[in-house]
Amino acid sequence: MKSTIQDIAKACGVSIACVSRILNEDSTLRVRPEVRERVLKEVEVRGYIPNYYARQLANGPARSKTDIRIGYVTYRGAEHKMNTYFDRVVEGIVMALSDAGYEVLPYTVEEVCKFYERKEPLAERKLDGLVLFGNMPQKIISYLSEQAKYLSSIYGDNIENADFVGSDLRTTLNVMLDYIAKCGYDEIGFVTGNDEDRNKAILAYAEKLGLHIDERYFFSAAYSMATAYELVKEKVKTAPPPKVICCMNDEMAIGVMNALLDSGIRIPEDVCVTGHDDILKSNYSRVPLTTVRIFKEEIGRLVADILLERINYRRAFPIKVFIPCKLIVRKSLIKRSKQENV
Repeated sequence: MKSTIQDIAKACGVSIACVSRILNEDSTLRVRPEVRERVLKEVEVRGYIPNYYARQLANGPARSKTDIRIGYVTYRGAEHKMNTYFDRVVEGIVMALSDAGYEVLPYTVEEVCKFYERKEPLAERKLDGLVLFGNMPQKIISYLSEQAKYLSSIYGDNIENADFVGSDLRTTLNVMLDYIAKCGYDEIGFVTGNDEDRNKAILAYAEKLGLHIDERYFFSAAYSMATAYELVKEKVKTAPPPKVICCMNDEMAIGVMNALLDSGIRIPEDVCVTGHDDILKSNYSRVPLTTVRIFKEEIGRLVADILLERINYRRAFPIKVFIPCKLIVRKSLIKRSKQENV
């Protein structure tokens, strides 16, 4: 049976509001660290999935007088665990739009593909706007451009005549590579996803910094914590890991850390691990993860605001807004010792 926020609150002996504010990383909430950690552990154990669309509906049946309807298309299916990156963006979108009384329609890529194959519209009438969350085949993008007056994207390929709001993910990991080099390392492992263009850009920057990539620990884990764990567990049996393993997202980084720790390899004394995104679990993993923070909820709010501006004022041209990232230093990466540099 699916857990609810009420279940989390009851198990931890706190209010529902407290759980909600912890999950939303409310900086104004004053709560003891042990209470925050207890709530986050309960969330992880139960596999709790926030239902942002239900939260929107709970705000009431009010509708804007302009009757504006905006949809978003994510990779999350009902049968899958939440996507820890995209779900925070979704929250920003839904909160910005539903608070103003606009109707928000959620779609998954799987659902959109079925509509396309059946040659059916997404809704009974054309949407005013649609936010896309990643790379999609051109035929699907063309179909979606017919389903909404305006498109926006937060990640993925450049889409003709669509606004873009987000971080430049082909360069944000450079912030981490700079820090790794500054800490005195010259060789790293690199755990990637499935974005070849992004991989090439990151590898080129690593070479520019003089960071050698250990080919034995250069592999794709498809953004999956479980896949990263299994691959690293096998690799350490035959090849010692480099002093730093840099991962393209936090899910893979946590999988790598768990595999190393379960193999008797200490973090950060023996091997350092870094991530990217700064998801909620990063600060509460077995070793708190050094990572790059992407301001996901802020991206969601901005893409909603900019899409509304285009709908209301019929701006003829698309715009691109790039959001900066931030290095978050925790315990999984330490400076290289002077003895190691000798």
